[in-house]
Amino acid sequence: MFDADKSLDDNLAAFRAECEKLDADCAKILFDNIDVLKLKGADRDARSAFNAKVKAALEALPDPATKA
Repeated sequence: MFDADKSLDDNLAAFRAECEKLDADCAKILFDNIDVLKLKGADRDARSAFNAKVKAALEALPDPATKA
């Protein structure tokens, strides 16, 4: 899927499209927060901030067990 001849943004767009096919809610959470890594790089602090944001968003999703 990754194409070395394309830009990071082009590769991320292709990855996003594939993620949305699999799970639209999770794809939204991932890509709503990916800028943390894009702007700060993949250092430890950026990864920790990204992980915390994703975890909080996942925990805020409704519990599928309570859906009718």
